[in-house]
Amino acid sequence: MDFLRQLDTATLAFVTGLAGLLLAATMVGIRLAGMRSPALLFWGIAGLAAGIGHLLAHVTLTLGITTPPMLALSLANGLVTLVHAMLLAGVLAFLGRRTWWLPLSLLALSTGLIAQVWPEGWQHLRNRILVLASLYLVLDVTAGILLWRAGSQRGERFQNLVASAFLLNGATIVMRLVHTVYASTPDVPFAPGPFQTLVFVLSLAFISSLTLGLALLMFRSKEIELQRLVHRDPMTGLFNRRSLFEHGAREQARAERYGTPLAFVLLDIDDFKTVNDTFGHATGDDVICQTAARVACALRDVDAAFRLGGEEFLILLPCTGLDAAVAVAERLRAEIAQVPMEAIARSITASFGVTELARGHEDWESAMRRADVALYRAKDEGRNRVFAMSGMRAPATAIDARAVQAVDVP
Repeated sequence: MDFLRQLDTATLAFVTGLAGLLLAATMVGIRLAGMRSPALLFWGIAGLAAGIGHLLAHVTLTLGITTPPMLALSLANGLVTLVHAMLLAGVLAFLGRRTWWLPLSLLALSTGLIAQVWPEGWQHLRNRILVLASLYLVLDVTAGILLWRAGSQRGERFQNLVASAFLLNGATIVMRLVHTVYASTPDVPFAPGPFQTLVFVLSLAFISSLTLGLALLMFRSKEIELQRLVHRDPMTGLFNRRSLFEHGAREQARAERYGTPLAFVLLDIDDFKTVNDTFGHATGDDVICQTAARVACALRDVDAAFRLGGEEFLILLPCTGLDAAVAVAERLRAEIAQVPMEAIARSITASFGVTELARGHEDWESAMRRADVALYRAKDEGRNRVFAMSGMRAPATAIDARAVQAVDVP
């Protein structure tokens, strides 16, 4: 307590204001570095509001500037509410949710106007704390819970770090509410005292930890985005050819170790050049994306789909034998052929080549080449069909080919 008594609330207000401006500057710097997340805008506004509010309080206290009491309360309450409101809006934007920035901004404005419509009650600090602190508690705890849930689901520790800052600030607000209810509260905004000083110190710690945590959070999200670009096809969201080598080797090793089958399904959209020539390349891209979406929907969690280039896709089916893989391919072939594509308002067809890894006799790349041969057999035999080729266990080079006939769809 002696340490708290030595601190001056006016100085703490000044330092907290600088911390708010640092938060705003950090968000601007991250945006200038190339990140375009709308969360940066909301968090920057929150930092700016915190900086202006606390620095104005410091100037008013130290320079003895006289301002109309109700005007000063309106400005202070509105700015502080704006801090918490924009922090929540930024969290919502970061998580890809609706930000509700307009209702939250109007909420901040309304708290600033309370002093004008209820001056006799609003002049008492106890009333202001009970009303405003309860509101800040709801905003901060909501932001913390949203971040914590999203971070826990994806294993993102930085999200949990920022969520902890929000939740700990919520605990500070609860402490202040309890103190206000059970202890005497002088009607002086920056009255000296250990508890008032502690509140300022915790507020400074909150803004400082948020600045660090939000910066780390944004850089981590950028890292995840770059990793996704490395391993994912940017147009369809499926894995790309580069990531196939990692997946193929891993799944082969798992199949060899546990003695489980591993199937390959290669598919290619039939007459795709006609789609491009008739509807244009932009529409052709839409057809590819819609086909990729149907492929993704047909997969289990353990399966993996890849766009190999153009209109060609590969599906890896762990723990799946040849017959089961043929059934998967036939089901997907029928869905593509029967359900019209929204981009062209008619259906298309696709041809499939299916095979199974000959464990102990070949690597996954050899199996994929056999699936490619099976795909071209399906093309040669009339398209819109599934053709399966099984690799014989001995000798390794012998191939038993069998066609799976499919009903052509007009």
